[in-house]
Amino acid sequence: MKNRSPRARHAHVLLLGLFVATAAHAADPRESLTLARAIELATSRSPSVATFGAETEAATQRNEADALPPNLVLESEFENFAGTGQTSGGQALEATVRVARVFELGDKAALRRGVGTAEIESLAADQRTRQLDLTAEVARRFIHVLSDQEMLTTAERATKLAKQARDAAQQRVTIGASSPAAVGRAEISLARAEIEQEHAEHELASSRVKLAVLWGEQTPSFAAVDGNLFELSSTESFDAYRTRLDSSPDLSRFASKLLAEDARVRLAQAQRKPDISVSAGVRRLESFDDQALVAGFSIPLGTRQRADYQERAARASRTVIESEREARRLELHAILFDLYQELIHARTEAQSLRERVRPQAEAMLKITSDGYQAGRFSLLELVDAQIQLIELEREAIRAAAQFHTLMVDIKRVTGDPITGLATRSAP
Repeated sequence: MKNRSPRARHAHVLLLGLFVATAAHAADPRESLTLARAIELATSRSPSVATFGAETEAATQRNEADALPPNLVLESEFENFAGTGQTSGGQALEATVRVARVFELGDKAALRRGVGTAEIESLAADQRTRQLDLTAEVARRFIHVLSDQEMLTTAERATKLAKQARDAAQQRVTIGASSPAAVGRAEISLARAEIEQEHAEHELASSRVKLAVLWGEQTPSFAAVDGNLFELSSTESFDAYRTRLDSSPDLSRFASKLLAEDARVRLAQAQRKPDISVSAGVRRLESFDDQALVAGFSIPLGTRQRADYQERAARASRTVIESEREARRLELHAILFDLYQELIHARTEAQSLRERVRPQAEAMLKITSDGYQAGRFSLLELVDAQIQLIELEREAIRAAAQFHTLMVDIKRVTGDPITGLATRSAP
């Protein structure tokens, strides 16, 4: 093997380094995950979505098979053999071989194809509904991870405040301004805060796994999700959401089912015309040592009555679908109304806690902390102010998460696209 030139070796090293750097960057688990990226991963890798192509292919092939005309039939018949007297043995044998075919009237093959096509459209509508369900579930679990991240941050702050209270209590005990029992109470508060922080860590780990499995990952490849939980998107009026219900996937799929039943009605009507079976062949006459042509045809009787039953069944199914669509429309209206009321309440609660109540709790904690250092407040009052602030922060997180989840549920009902949340890195 020839030695490479120094320039070639240098280029090789550069390419290798670039490849390693690129691979390391692509696999960097420290990168945060946005909601848009999570939806993209789920819709492209989810095992449930992977079945859509196979389902459509199966329905298409069934449709192609149903649309084929009746097959040719090869028939054979043997008469006048193995009898008695002159028909003993094969002396009087008559052997007939013929080909038969059914000629369909009423363009039934095209109508069967129409039924199959309508069923494929109905399947596509169901798949769109299932894909929207998946997207909504991704968004819900993403919001859960985001809220768990905020809960962990709050738990870490609670631990930090508890340590500060413990240190302050020790200082007051050292100078003889407080009972040693105060340190014990502060240590208990710190231990409880550390337990809460550990629980928050476990909750976050579980919610991350629940999100990642939606695109087939058992171990999450992301370290955190990127989103601004407290950036509450604008809302529309209830009537604006309600007017979009009829075009939602939950109701539009009923239209596809109605088209399929209409196609079955037309096929049943065509079945009233009887099909004609025609056959032709050759007959061998052993007794004469001759051959002769044979031909025949047949027409089934009673097809109109059978077709009437089929048509009435298809029309009854159509009525059932119309009733189900109307019932579903009323159900969705009630669901949407309830979700909208909860959405407005969640927005009010989250904004009030975040913008009005929480600053007051922050100010109260500072006053209490300064007062405790000066001996004007007790340790119990300081711990109570810390707990009040932490609980308000948790309530604000829960209210904001509920707002985003309710918004996802509303978009799921109306069929509006679920895109993403505002990120912290956004301007």
